[in-house]
Amino acid sequence: MTELPDFDRLLWLAKNAPDKLDALQKKLSQEVINDASQTNQANLNCLLHDLEKRLALCDSPNQRCQLVSSLMFQKLAILNQVYNQPEQFFSNKAKVVPLGNKLG
Repeated sequence: MTELPDFDRLLWLAKNAPDKLDALQKKLSQEVINDASQTNQANLNCLLHDLEKRLALCDSPNQRCQLVSSLMFQKLAILNQVYNQPEQFFSNKAKVVPLGNKLG
């Protein structure tokens, strides 16, 4: 696995070579996903893709940090509910509404 540079190096990359920092982030993320179990890889790839799309809309590093922090807290809240109230979490079901063919 690729070794994470020290904080000073990461800060330098953020200020002087953001493209290299972005490439490092993508490389490390993909390595973590590849090390995950086969069943979780699809979910993690989907989550990473969603995160990359959201980060692309950010205008500043602070906005990116706030977005990532918000997403982490959302996932932790879900994990907390699964851990503390598993019956309630797993009883949530989507209501499927059939669509009728009203063309005629």
